[in-house]
Amino acid sequence: MRKPPMTNAKLDSPATARQRVRSALAHRQPDRVPFSWQFCATPEMSGCLERELAARGISWDALRQVTEDIVWLGPNFCGPKERGGGAWDVWGIGWKDVNYGHGTYREVDTYPLAGVDSLAALDDYPWPDPAWYDYAGLARQAAEVDAHRAVKFAAMNPLETLCWMTGLEEVLCNCAARPELVVRALEHIVEFYEQRLVRSLEVAGERMDIVFFFDDLGSQNGPLLSPAMYRDLVKPFHHRLFARAHERAPGARVMMHSDGSVFALLDDLLDAGMEVLEAVQVDCVDMEPRKLKDTFGDRLSFHGAISVQQLLPRADAATVERTCRELVAILGEGGGYIAAPAHAIQMGTPVDNVLAMLKGVLGDAGYEAALKQSALPSAGKHP
Repeated sequence: MRKPPMTNAKLDSPATARQRVRSALAHRQPDRVPFSWQFCATPEMSGCLERELAARGISWDALRQVTEDIVWLGPNFCGPKERGGGAWDVWGIGWKDVNYGHGTYREVDTYPLAGVDSLAALDDYPWPDPAWYDYAGLARQAAEVDAHRAVKFAAMNPLETLCWMTGLEEVLCNCAARPELVVRALEHIVEFYEQRLVRSLEVAGERMDIVFFFDDLGSQNGPLLSPAMYRDLVKPFHHRLFARAHERAPGARVMMHSDGSVFALLDDLLDAGMEVLEAVQVDCVDMEPRKLKDTFGDRLSFHGAISVQQLLPRADAATVERTCRELVAILGEGGGYIAAPAHAIQMGTPVDNVLAMLKGVLGDAGYEAALKQSALPSAGKHP
C-alpha cells in the first residue's frame, strides 16, 4: 500500500544522512536538502576530477564519500560466466565499448530478440534464473553498511531491458502493431525481476530506505509512449513490481528513474505506486522545477534535477551555484527533494562547476566542511 506524504513541514535538527533522506522523502523539511552523486561521473570524467582536485589538495574519493547521503546495494551475480560477464549479460545481450573521442560508452551490440515475431519463440527463449544471484551475500552487505547512511536497492528496468533485447524502434513499433509480443516479453522479464526483488528484500528489506527502479520513458520533447499506451501495456507491470516493493520493504520509498519529458505520465506512475521521480531532466519539455513542484509536490518527491546536459558543462560556476540554490529552494521547500546530477557528469565539465554544484546544494558552511574533510594529508589551503 502506498504511503501518503507528510505535508506538515517541520525543520528537523542536524541529522545523519539516513535521517535527512527519510525526512525529505516523508515531506518534512530536513536540516538541509540531501545530496547524492547518483550515477556520479563517466570514468573519464572521474579521472579528470581525481587529477585536477588532487592538484588543489582535495581527494576526489574522499569528497564523494563525505558528501554522499545514499549508498547502493544489490545482489552480486554468481551464475554461469557465459551469461554474466565480459561482453554478454544475463539476458544474452551483447555489449561493446564505442569510442566517442574523449572516452567510451557501453552500447548494445547484439539484440537477442530482434525480429522475434511469435509468442512461442518468446516462451522458448532461455530467460535468466533469479537463482543466479548471491542473496546471502546481499544480507551481509546490508549488515555491514554504516547505520548512518541511507540505502537504496537497485530493482532494475523491465521496459528498458526489453528495448536492449529487441531494439527501441522495434519495441515501439510492436507497441502499436503487435502489442501481444511486448506484453508476453514483459511477462518473462518482470517474472525474473519480481523474484529477484522478493528474494533480495526478504534478506535486506528492513535496511532499505529506497527501492530504485529505472525505465526510460521520455524523449526530449515528450513521452516515448502515449499515456494511453503506457497505461495499457507497461503500467500493469510497474504496478506489480512497485507493489512487491511496498509489501517487502514497507519502510522504503519507491523511486523510479526516467530520463526525458515524463510530465504527462506522472499521474499514472503515481497511481502505479511510484513515490520518487529520479533524474528530473529539467532541460526537457514540461519538466520545469516550479511546474513539477506546484503540480505534484504534495504527492511526489524528486531526486536529481541538476542538469548534466546544459548547466554543468556549459554554464559558468556562479550560474551553477545560483541554479543549485534555486533548485534547493523550489524543489526542497517542505521536503520532497534529494539534490543530485540528473545523470552521469560528462567529460568536458569544468571542475569548478562540480564544486559550485556542491556549494549551491550544501551551503557555504557545509561546503567548507566537506572540503576540509576531503583535504589530502599534505594539502594547504583549498580553493
